[in-house]
Amino acid sequence: MKKLNGSGTQMNTEKRKRTIDPEDKARRIFESARKLFVERGYYRVSIPDIVRSSGVSTGAIYNLFGSKENLAKVLHKKTLGDFNEMFLQRLNGRETTQAKLLAFTEVVFELTEKDPAMMEYLMFMKHAEFMEDAAPVCFTEPFQVIRRIIAEGMEKGDLKPGDVFLNAVSFTGAILRPAQLRIQCVLQDPLTIHTNQLMANAWAAIKA
Repeated sequence: MKKLNGSGTQMNTEKRKRTIDPEDKARRIFESARKLFVERGYYRVSIPDIVRSSGVSTGAIYNLFGSKENLAKVLHKKTLGDFNEMFLQRLNGRETTQAKLLAFTEVVFELTEKDPAMMEYLMFMKHAEFMEDAAPVCFTEPFQVIRRIIAEGMEKGDLKPGDVFLNAVSFTGAILRPAQLRIQCVLQDPLTIHTNQLMANAWAAIKA
């Protein structure tokens, strides 16, 4: 009996080792799908491609998301939500217009170094391929926050007068362009070591 119990315990332990936590499954699927969608485009990625890349079974992917289209929609919402959450957390305690815009800069540059696939997805993914009603990235929540910061800065006299949207584009463009060049390996140094200089350049474009 002891031998049988011991064998059963060993089998249960091995089974638990083979079981992947659902949250870990979802994380692996998201990471693989995001990378593949950016590299190939939505229509050139299949569920078997995601299975091979993530190591998660076809059945698990369908159980979690139902379809590739729904996976893409959930991934889109999650990616924007994660970025926005990081940005809002970094804004805590920032009082001045410049400090608030620096928070955005820090998040973009840190993500570019730590999770370039996420930044590449945010900047280059053609979301309309799977979401006809998807708003362009520049109209999503993180960039709406930027426009509110810009508008408040203009009201305070910190920033040059003019069109809020154009000032926001001038600032974010000066931050996102280095991120793009870094992802493309045009810039060799980590952006995080040049944060102050790049922020100063972006600030100079809009300050009063």
